[in-house]
Amino acid sequence: MVRAEMRTLALATVVAVVTVASACGDDGSSTTPDAPVAPITPTPNPARGISETKLSFDVTTFAATAQITFEPSTAPGATLEVGDLTLDTVQQGGAALAFAVKPGTNVIDLALDASDAPVTIDIAFHYKNHTGFAGAAAAGYTFLWPYYCGNLFPCHSQPRDGLAMTLAVTGVPAGKIAVFPQTIAEAPSYQLAWSIDAYTELPLGTTAAGTQVSVWYRPTELALAQTGTANLVAAFQWLEQTIGPYRFGNKVGTVSVKWGPGAYGGMEHHPLWHVSAGSLDSQETNVHEAAHGWFGDGIRIECWEDFVLSEGTVTYLAGRALDVVAPTVGAAVWQSYASELAGIPGTDKVWPQSCGTVDILKDDLFTNAPYMRGAFFYRGVALKVGADKVDQALHTFYMAHAGKTAHMADMLDTIKTVTGYDATACAATWLTSTTTPTPGACP
Repeated sequence: MVRAEMRTLALATVVAVVTVASACGDDGSSTTPDAPVAPITPTPNPARGISETKLSFDVTTFAATAQITFEPSTAPGATLEVGDLTLDTVQQGGAALAFAVKPGTNVIDLALDASDAPVTIDIAFHYKNHTGFAGAAAAGYTFLWPYYCGNLFPCHSQPRDGLAMTLAVTGVPAGKIAVFPQTIAEAPSYQLAWSIDAYTELPLGTTAAGTQVSVWYRPTELALAQTGTANLVAAFQWLEQTIGPYRFGNKVGTVSVKWGPGAYGGMEHHPLWHVSAGSLDSQETNVHEAAHGWFGDGIRIECWEDFVLSEGTVTYLAGRALDVVAPTVGAAVWQSYASELAGIPGTDKVWPQSCGTVDILKDDLFTNAPYMRGAFFYRGVALKVGADKVDQALHTFYMAHAGKTAHMADMLDTIKTVTGYDATACAATWLTSTTTPTPGACP
């Protein structure tokens, strides 16, 4: 992943005015006027959740629409991140809805009443391309992680905020194909994505649960795609059978994206996750991104401090799944993990003991440490109690939290409940100490 800078939005503040006519009696005489009704004014309410967003984009004109359904709220108002979007209209029930921009931010507040029922608004807007990884890119892909969804559509970017999404993409140039999911079950906003290129789909097979797995590759990439996905169907099936049912539909797969020279890895845009062209032949990368369908996407992290619950868990799961379905490949993966671990400074953050105070980019939590030290934490527990016991703990955790949020601390509780082993000391060694441990069984 590549770091990027937040953009800000400058919009004119709009405030609606509501007028109230006085009532007249039946005999034509005047009566005492009703008390004036206060105008509905934009009110901050970031806690008002979004349950669903329906999106449509024209990639030629950069025009888009968002139909956003807010959850019921006992407090008025609502708040949205809008990045550097140009808002054309903001409406509720076909009438203009007042909104106000918080000075110096990319956030707007809306003039919504409190309601014990869902409330839907419609926003027409224009977006723009960005260089790097902060929204839509001229190369044809989108990249919203960790908090750039507002550069593509009005949103909430916190990883704990889950919503259902639908997506339509039009205006695709001749000779190219837009690869994207039309629907996404409750998930973080950064999970939504598309990629547009001269794609060919290669069906890889179907799991026992009926999930169709494919890879979408660009010209000259067939051999790379075949190498990187050689065991993807088997690994995905192992995840379904071991961790639990997949939540994001019955067709999934890898999409090769043109991130540019020097960009490696992937992004968990389930059910069609993105893998950089530079990593397309990596079996570990393909399985790693697939495993995010269970952790990071299938279970959302409560705050950025719980990043290791997403990345450490799926790094372990990629190695574990390949150990089972392709042992030689799995052994090579763990060897590569050990080499990466050796190069990580012990002072790099893994699991900060707070929630909601860390900026994942500005506070340097987005490093290799949560990935590798998180993976070797689980590996140490597996060597202590048995890998099958860790499988059971991961299954129990997933079944309890799928479609919801969780903390890394919840995982430690589950490991103790399922395996009987208290992993607190092992977690302290691997996840919070400033000395990189030597791989091996937990004490």
